[in-house]
Amino acid sequence: MLKPYQTIISLVSVLFAANATCISLPEAYDVSWTTQSENSAGSMPLGGGGIGLNVWSENNTILFYIAKGGTFDENNSMLKLGRVRLTINPNPFSQGTFRQTLKLNDGYILFEGAQNATLKLWVDVFNPVVHVELDAVQDVSCTAAYESWRFEDRLMNLKGKNSAEQGKYYFQHWSLDNCTTRGDDIGFYRDGVRTTHHNLNTTIFDFTIAQQHLQEYASTMYNPLAGNSFGLWMHSPDLIPGNISSGHYANTTFHAWNLHSETPKSAYSLQIVVGQSQEESISNLHAKLDSVTQSAGNNSQAATISWWHEFWDRSYIIINENSSSTDGAFQVGKNYQIFRYMQGCNAFSEWPLRFNGGLWTFDPVFVNSDTAFTPDYRGWTGGTFTAQNQRLVYWPLLKSGDFDLMKPAFDFYKRITPNALLRGNAYFNLNATVFTEQIENYGLPSPKEYNGGVTAEHPRPDSFPVGIQFNAWLEYLQDTANEFADMILQASIFDGMDIGEYMAFIEHQLMWFDLFYQQQHAKNDIFPLTGQNYASNSGNGSLVIYPGSGAETYKSAYNPSSTISGLRKVLKDLLQVSPEYQVGNKSYYEGYLQRVPETPLRFQQGMPCISPAQGYSRIQNVEVPQLYPVFPWGEYGLGMPNLTVAVNTYLYDTETQDFHKNVGWTQDVIWMARMGLTAAAKNMTLDRWSDSTIYRFPVFKGPNFDWSPDINHYGSASIALQEMLVQTFVDGNKQIRIGGAWPEDWGVRFKLHAPGNTTVGGRIVGGRVEGLVVNPGERGGDVVYGSA
Repeated sequence: MLKPYQTIISLVSVLFAANATCISLPEAYDVSWTTQSENSAGSMPLGGGGIGLNVWSENNTILFYIAKGGTFDENNSMLKLGRVRLTINPNPFSQGTFRQTLKLNDGYILFEGAQNATLKLWVDVFNPVVHVELDAVQDVSCTAAYESWRFEDRLMNLKGKNSAEQGKYYFQHWSLDNCTTRGDDIGFYRDGVRTTHHNLNTTIFDFTIAQQHLQEYASTMYNPLAGNSFGLWMHSPDLIPGNISSGHYANTTFHAWNLHSETPKSAYSLQIVVGQSQEESISNLHAKLDSVTQSAGNNSQAATISWWHEFWDRSYIIINENSSSTDGAFQVGKNYQIFRYMQGCNAFSEWPLRFNGGLWTFDPVFVNSDTAFTPDYRGWTGGTFTAQNQRLVYWPLLKSGDFDLMKPAFDFYKRITPNALLRGNAYFNLNATVFTEQIENYGLPSPKEYNGGVTAEHPRPDSFPVGIQFNAWLEYLQDTANEFADMILQASIFDGMDIGEYMAFIEHQLMWFDLFYQQQHAKNDIFPLTGQNYASNSGNGSLVIYPGSGAETYKSAYNPSSTISGLRKVLKDLLQVSPEYQVGNKSYYEGYLQRVPETPLRFQQGMPCISPAQGYSRIQNVEVPQLYPVFPWGEYGLGMPNLTVAVNTYLYDTETQDFHKNVGWTQDVIWMARMGLTAAAKNMTLDRWSDSTIYRFPVFKGPNFDWSPDINHYGSASIALQEMLVQTFVDGNKQIRIGGAWPEDWGVRFKLHAPGNTTVGGRIVGGRVEGLVVNPGERGGDVVYGSA
């Protein structure tokens, strides 16, 4: 914990850092292996431009899976694009002469072998092209095999045999005739291998709208699945088509289309052009693949390396940088930067980086022996988005200044807003969106979760609202989109982002809680919320949020604190941004803010605490929404007079003591940082960022609650580390607190972003802030230090 400002600052300078060269991460942050891996679970992530590769060497071959956002098939599975296997003879990268390294600063993977042989894999950040460059020094023969398990249709309902992604998820709801992952169109093309998948026009989208009584609107609804097309073309000027072979990897059969060298040579290059778009005809995707090949297939790596250098210079947290991997704090800084690399791989994507594996899932049998499915499988699917998880991937991008990486998540909500608005109109006759948890990429509830409470003995009651999920965990859980609404507003507050294109989403999301709950109140009480004698306080006009939900945990909730506190924060930030309103106006939102009730309190073990709600009928899950007013909503915390109440809630709440954990989507480590509990934040952070003991790559942990690698595990860890160092939620997003929960024995060099187009950087050494740079300079007056 930092000491008082007057006694600890050896140098505080407020200045502009102009014409500075980009920082370079410590070379020790590179991940390097000198032995091959046992299987795909021992893979290393690579990526760029929304493309992700799992790269590993096994049995003296080099392999990699290829994934891309948006590759949703008819079942809304997010399919991989295939696997590539490189076989070199004689092999300079065999055991004993082997090294595989993720070169973090430049964003590529390098294999090094005998006689200085090298093989480089890199992904063009600006164009959808994967590059392989082999310099073997001596002449070698080379085979590049494109391997696919989708050489034929695969039934999805044969667990442990041919099952693909949705085998245990949609099967009970999706017509038996359609429980199939359709095969791809694969073949040799122009001396290379081309594979494409073109969705039929009838998909699970059509089943979903029928299930949810929206068929009459089908022609006007956003549907990303019909005609969705994706594939790749792999080619090399040094290889020619050979045979088609077959094999078996892990638990899955495959066919391989082999490109091979005619004569041995010392250098080879291979390019893989990737594409995804919605098309009426697959020939359109073919043309796009050809076009990218012509325009960008032979690009140099220079522009991509430059992008990565600029990316690292935006923001960094480098801890005890002269130490080593035996120092837990050093590992925290190293793994934080490695995870940020994985986030950077999704730059320029149209789709959010998924919480449950991101772009780097591997054969699921190595995650759970009960999921002996194809490599397309991931727990919680590829086309269903869970805001409670996704939010943790995106909150840390504010302080890291990666506003461009936030755009895919923002655009996701922009695209599905019309369908969610249709739900509000069709079901409730309201000009408001109905966003739910477990939402499909077209904005409707997951067809499995929509009737998640249905059994043969207990069908969905006719009296249950058709617009609400009949699900014990998800009924009336409409507030998770509030975090993305506020995230957009915060991006404007931080960076001045123009948010006009997202206003329909933000405003209609807010409208739901005002219009729907006034509608609900009118059904139950013909008298107004203000009562008949306002002066006597028989009613103050506040909204009554009932039936609500405190996350998935407190059900049939009356004024849940997570909803109440969230509405207050979103409305305050909306009024601070003061955008061009499209639905309401300033006076309406000012009045709305006044009608949001107070966050409820209660006593636990004799101590005042935040209550999860004023009332609730049951506890369904293991979240702790009574601490959401600490994070994400910043209503309680360090630098605020109510801090003790927040700390009490964590320590004394009798219902949630067993819910506190430090894995996956849990937020305990964030709350420790926000409340200035340095010792606890430190210990949890050391644990969160410790090297994985489950998989070989240091930031591949999981599955925890979700899947491997667990992306939201590291999202939560990133938020906490940033909050330990810099907090900006107090005084209407104005105050900048340095080192509110920073351990005195951790030295750090850092640069983070703050509201008002501000960056804050410097060092903390032995509890002293040194060389602080605040840009622009006038923001220096808003800086406070430590936890005092």
